[in-house]
Amino acid sequence: MSPNFLSRPPQLPDDETMDLAALHLAADLGGTVLSGEGGALVLVERLRRHGLPTLLVLGTRTPQVLAVLEAWEGGGAELNLCALLPAPGAELGTALRVHRRRLGSLLAALDASLPWLEGRPMVAKRLPGRLFMTSPEKLDKAPLAPLEKEELKAFLPDWDKEARRRAFRRGPWVPVAGGFETDLWPGVPPPAKAELRVRPLELPTATPLGELLRASLRAALGQTIPLLPLPGDPSNLHALAQLTPSYAAFRGPVEGWRLALQKLAELPAPPHFCARC
Repeated sequence: MSPNFLSRPPQLPDDETMDLAALHLAADLGGTVLSGEGGALVLVERLRRHGLPTLLVLGTRTPQVLAVLEAWEGGGAELNLCALLPAPGAELGTALRVHRRRLGSLLAALDASLPWLEGRPMVAKRLPGRLFMTSPEKLDKAPLAPLEKEELKAFLPDWDKEARRRAFRRGPWVPVAGGFETDLWPGVPPPAKAELRVRPLELPTATPLGELLRASLRAALGQTIPLLPLPGDPSNLHALAQLTPSYAAFRGPVEGWRLALQKLAELPAPPHFCARC
C-alpha cells in the first residue's frame, strides 16, 4: 500500500464504534485507524525498509505532524517513522498499552505537541504535574538554580518577577469540581492530604537523544536553544515513556526535523520487533 493514501475509502465497522473524526484524519493523512480500549488512534506510517529503527512522533493536532512527515519524505534518514494522532477524547496512555505490540520496537518517541515559550524555540527541561486538594495549602516554591533564573529572565524580558513566579515557581490554586487544583513542579513535596492527579516530569536532557535534538534546532535556526522549564501538561510524555526509555519533547521547522531524523538514524537501536515478526 502506498504510504500517501488509503488503499480503499474508509468505512464504518458494523458496531459503529470507530470514531468518525479518526476516520477523517486517517483519510486526510493516509493513515490507519487503531481502535480499541482507550479510544481511536490514527497511525501514519512511513517505511523505508522492514527492520530499520522506528521513530514515533506524537501530535495532538494535524499540523504538528506535517513537518516531520515532510522532513522524512524529503530526506534520506535510514529509519522508519510512525506519526500518531489521538482522536478527540482518546485516553492516550490506555490506547498505547493496547497497541504497543502493533507499534513495535522504537528508537525513540517524541511529543511534538508542546508549545514553545512565547513562540520562541527552546527545549523543555521540566513540566509541572497537577495536584488536587479539597482545601488548598501553600506549597514550597519550585527549585530554580541561579543560572536557570537568569536564563528565564533573559528569555522572557517582558515578564515581571511575579509572572515568572506564578508560571514556574508556585502557581495559583484554581477551583475545580470538589476542590482546587494547582501545578506541582518537580522537587516540590505535595501535602499529605493532596491527591496527585498528574505527576510532574523532569525530562532527560544530558543524553544522546536530548543533545542531538537541541543541536538539530540550533543548526536549523542558527541561534542558541535554551533548556527551560515549561508550563504544560506532561501526560503525553508520561504515556510515551511506557513505549521506550528514549523520549522527549521536540518541535521545529522541517529543516530541524530533517537534521534530527538523520542524527536519530545513527543512534543505537533496540533489537527489531514488530507485530509481523
